[in-house]
Amino acid sequence: MNISRRQWSRLVTMSAVLIFAVPYALAHSKPKVMVPAADSTVTSPAMISVTFTEALEAKFSSLNVTDEQGKKINIASSKPVPNDPLTLTLALPPLQPGGYLVQWVSVATDGHRMEGEYKFTVK
Repeated sequence: MNISRRQWSRLVTMSAVLIFAVPYALAHSKPKVMVPAADSTVTSPAMISVTFTEALEAKFSSLNVTDEQGKKINIASSKPVPNDPLTLTLALPPLQPGGYLVQWVSVATDGHRMEGEYKFTVK
């Protein structure tokens, strides 16, 4: 099978695009370190923090906490840590004993959006 120069050029160009695009397509910002940790039992934390695997677009990323009845606990918005593009924090009021759900949204600097949640318990 003979490949023309034009076909060869297209093949090389498409291969180069795939080689360089795949790492960006796989770059999703997932939680790496969560304080308090998922499924942990802690005393009432003054704040939560989540450090992600990729740099965030803080303007589009967020943390929220709800109690066992689904009532939103935080009264302020989450904030990025200065000079740390991977971490968001959220100040909390004193929490009563019980279960809490942290809901997170991460938008990586490449635009990929993810969301999820984890639980912790206050003793």
